[in-house]
Amino acid sequence: MALCLAIFCDHPATAHIVPPEELHPITESYRRLGFFLQLRPLPSSEVARDVERIAAELEALDAERASAFARAARPLVESLDPATELEPNEQLTARRALFELATRALAAALETQLADARASLADYGAARRSLDLARQLWEAFEVEIRAADPQTFVELGRCWLELSSALGHPGVLGVGVVAPDSAAFAEDADELARYLRINFGEAYRVAEAGTFAPVPRQRSDPERAVELPIRLPPGANLNKQLPRPRQVLNMATRGVDERETTLIALGDMGFDSSFIFGEPARSLALSCNTCHNKSITNPGFFIPGLSSRPGGLDVSSSFFAPHANNGHFDPIDIPDLRGIRFTAPYGRNGRFDSLREFIRNVIVNEFNGPEPDPTLLDGLIAYMLEFDFLPNPLLGADGRLTDAASAAAKAGEEIFNREFEQMGGHSCASCHLPSDHFLDRRRHDIGTVAGAEENSRDGALDTPTLLSSLYTAPYFADGSQPTLRSVNEWFNDHYELGLGETELEQLTAYVETVGSGVDAYEDTLHTLEAELEEFSFFLSTYEFLKQRQHSELIAITFKTIALEIRAHKWDVQDPSQMPTLDHMASLMDAAGEALQQGDWAAVDAGVQEYRRVYAENPQLR
Repeated sequence: MALCLAIFCDHPATAHIVPPEELHPITESYRRLGFFLQLRPLPSSEVARDVERIAAELEALDAERASAFARAARPLVESLDPATELEPNEQLTARRALFELATRALAAALETQLADARASLADYGAARRSLDLARQLWEAFEVEIRAADPQTFVELGRCWLELSSALGHPGVLGVGVVAPDSAAFAEDADELARYLRINFGEAYRVAEAGTFAPVPRQRSDPERAVELPIRLPPGANLNKQLPRPRQVLNMATRGVDERETTLIALGDMGFDSSFIFGEPARSLALSCNTCHNKSITNPGFFIPGLSSRPGGLDVSSSFFAPHANNGHFDPIDIPDLRGIRFTAPYGRNGRFDSLREFIRNVIVNEFNGPEPDPTLLDGLIAYMLEFDFLPNPLLGADGRLTDAASAAAKAGEEIFNREFEQMGGHSCASCHLPSDHFLDRRRHDIGTVAGAEENSRDGALDTPTLLSSLYTAPYFADGSQPTLRSVNEWFNDHYELGLGETELEQLTAYVETVGSGVDAYEDTLHTLEAELEEFSFFLSTYEFLKQRQHSELIAITFKTIALEIRAHKWDVQDPSQMPTLDHMASLMDAAGEALQQGDWAAVDAGVQEYRRVYAENPQLR
């Protein structure tokens, strides 16, 4: 069977905020398990947790089957522990065996619920509960069945509808009673059970090495190529925070219209575009802006198996860019990009001196993208160099507190500048230089990173700025510290500084004052107006790109605008304007198709029509 991967999120990017899925615990754990088993390195502790959860939930449905599952699964889980040091082929065999075991157990549990519903037809409430549970378990399989065999998926969907009808209805106060149709129920339940046994029963095997998804063994059209969806696991959150953090662009605060700054506008588009990345980021609609919302840390970003906590991601795992996998789980806290022109070197360990090199690495080696067009790189750099810190009236130009600061903060400033013998005669200010954006552009091993071996020197990290830091929790490279107070407590404990409660409060007041700023967040939850204006900035690059014959960048611009309109249109305050937004997205689609055909007259017309529609609908702005 030929399989290819069509990678998408369970909830495609068609809404501004995607709600979490509501799944049965077994279904949720099973789908997470399939995601975990494809990862290199394997998150073995999370695999173990979800296997135990499946066993516990099965216990409530079928104690004998749950016990059999646990007995067979636990040795496999133990063999996947890194301490066992299995050979790659042995580990793949164990992964496959575990997934096959879980798939068979889930299918059997589903079949049991259908049988329970059938046996309970005389009791509508009991039958309904069993049927509803069976339907929830079916959610573990239906996406793959639909992808692999659309015809059979429709036929099975009919079975589920007829099962619900065949239950009958108890009526209300004796009125409207509909007797159950036991013959019809039995026929459809048998058809579903037969399908489960054939495709996911004892003979079930993983379709291809490394493809941990429940692909049915038999299909109505076995010659048809299968586009098999790979999904983010339950619990993933790619939503951007609301209210949105206020972005400070240097050129904008000086009154410059972004439409007059072509290269910056191009970089703005690239920063918002998933199309500069490869798969799976592209199909998941993940862009620079997903993690760095308006250049600021996205504290809620989370992918189970790839994040140790919200606001972080292992960017060197096998999922987003297999070729750049470093073989160990090392998630990093998503960094704030404010003031990035002042904060070289780049990367949590300061491994890139050049912003250009840093950006290229993100595209190619973190998110599997193609080698970026030099003009696109120029644009991204130009845009990111405009990122400014929040203005802070409590700090002077020399980094010292102004008279407007609190007494506690001023006392904390003295502690911040105090030299401690326990830190080799250094102060906090030795690394976070107040006169130079509160950093020293050096790398230091402060003891937060465990070395690869005893006495190794691989724990040095780039000094982060403290400016605007009040709004970028969590802290440290691994995001292990939830507050600035906890950071101060860590230093106090680790270096045995001897600071008492009052001094800790004062030092925290100082650091929070340094990290504060004016109007950190926008004053509205509605972002469509600002987004549409930004899309007009994107499109302002068209003539420049056409003149330079950058057709690929034009195509990316059109696709990005269309995708972003569809993602944000649900924020429209007047629903009657929805067709206008749909039309604007369609204009970008049509312009992209004309571009593919080399019909420049049609491309020009599409661009001009988009601009006309936007200009003539001020209610959208």
